Amino acid sequence: MAVSSKSGNTKLVADALQRELTDAGVRFVASFDLDGAAAESAQSEGVKGAENAKGAEGDEAVENGQSANAAASTPVESTLSASTIATQASEADVVFVGFWCDKGSCNPAVQHFLQGLVGKRVFLFGTCGFGESDEYFAQILDRVRTYLPADAQYIGGAMCQGKMGMGVKRRYEGMLEKDPENAQARMLIDNWNKAQSHPNEDDFSRIAAAAKEALEGIAE
Repeated sequence: MAVSSKSGNTKLVADALQRELTDAGVRFVASFDLDGAAAESAQSEGVKGAENAKGAEGDEAVENGQSANAAASTPVESTLSASTIATQASEADVVFVGFWCDKGSCNPAVQHFLQGLVGKRVFLFGTCGFGESDEYFAQILDRVRTYLPADAQYIGGAMCQGKMGMGVKRRYEGMLEKDPENAQARMLIDNWNKAQSHPNEDDFSRIAAAAKEALEGIAE
């Protein structure tokens, strides 16, 4: 599993997903911090202040008793380059990719990683500030999957809402202060308040169920 998690929401989902799949009999190959990989790649090109990439290596993945390598999200420990991550991901039968919503899609680190998943089965999962709309989630997933190579197999995806920082709320409150009748600002503040309880156990269970269904589909 390869994960980009700006605020930590997607990492929470990834950890819960790993636990659920482990309980279902899946064993994991490795985990990748895509944000760290992107930082190390930038550092190697002379960009100052970039963070080092981190990653960890685990075991072979097995689903329903059948061999099925999967890349999984676990606490990252060792430094991995972007090229090493791509190599290890290529050894997995299924790659789970977690992302946070960036302008209605995924951030450049995830885009770049997805483009390298030639011939791979891929399950996408993500978090975004706005929730309660399966249609909106589907639109985001559709945009993100366009970064996959033509010969990659998209086996499914799922999303949930994620909490946002206080800076976001202050921006919305500023909009309301300038215009007390601003209905959009009120809606955005209401949504921010609702998002603070996400991701939660219901979100974890729903995304795990979608992942299990996707794995069962390729095992048939």
